[in-house]
Order: sequence, then structure tokens, then C-alpha cells
Amino acid sequence: MRDALETPRLLLRRWRPDDLDTLARWHVDPELMRHMGKPSFTREEVEADFRRFEQHWAEHGFGLWAAEEKASGELVGRAGLAYHRVWSNDPEVGWLIDRPWQGRGLATEAGAACVEYALGELGFERVVSICTAENAASRRVMEKLGFRVWQDLYDPKHDLKLLLHVRDA
Repeated sequence: MRDALETPRLLLRRWRPDDLDTLARWHVDPELMRHMGKPSFTREEVEADFRRFEQHWAEHGFGLWAAEEKASGELVGRAGLAYHRVWSNDPEVGWLIDRPWQGRGLATEAGAACVEYALGELGFERVVSICTAENAASRRVMEKLGFRVWQDLYDPKHDLKLLLHVRDA
């Protein structure tokens, strides 16, 4: 189990309690949350997500990392591997980059490190990535990382049609 991964510009690290305020700020931003099932999340929902991140690490030995820009030390997003509630067969590679940091290739950089870790060191034969059809930016990242659309999924919790993308080792 690795507590951190490094890329040229990012430190992907375990979450700390002082990250919670930034995570909460992201989750009330309707533009940032537009592909996450609802436009805003309460502080209680964010705290529950934070606990779920830690529980996933405890159960599986991997999970979502906080993405910190190395040069500034600023928390700029999240990325990592986790089992998705609507697809538990394979770990999902996912990311979220705060709006001021989007368009710089950070999602691709973080996603590539996560794919390499999953298929290499963790030894998974396949990883998936899940998004809405409307999330063109994430779909471009998935394409750059070698994922292909595999099937449709439905998320009853948020009443969303999702696209399951797959990448084999």
C-alpha cells in the first residue's frame, strides 16, 4: 500500500483533516459539481465522503488521494482508485481538478499515474473510469489514457446515466 504517488507536478497523498475545508468548498461549487449527480453537497455529505475515503483505504489498501501541486503546496484536486457504488467489479480511476487548475493537463497526469499504479504495482488486470456522457473533458482524459467506452450504467442514487470506460493491462 502506498500512501502517496508523485508525478512531475503533483503529489498524490492521503487526505488530512485540514483538507476538509477545501473539499467542502469544491462540493458547493455548482460548476465543479455539474457532472457529479447534483449541483451542491452539504457539509455533512462531504464529511461522510471524507470518512468513506478513509474506510476504502482501510478495506482495500488503496483509494482516492488529495492532489497537491508540488511547487505551491496547494490542494488542487483529487485522484485515485476506488470501487464505484454502481460498478464494484474493477477499481475506478477517477479525478476532480479545481476550476482554477483545469486545462493544464493535471487530470491526465494524475490519471496516468493512477493507471500505472493499478495495472503495475497493484496487479489489476483491468481498471474502469466512469462519467456522464456530457462530461467531455473527462472523456478526453480517458481517451488519452487508453480507455474505451464499454457500456452504459445507471446510478439510481443520483438518477444518472453513466458511461463505463475500460482499460485492460
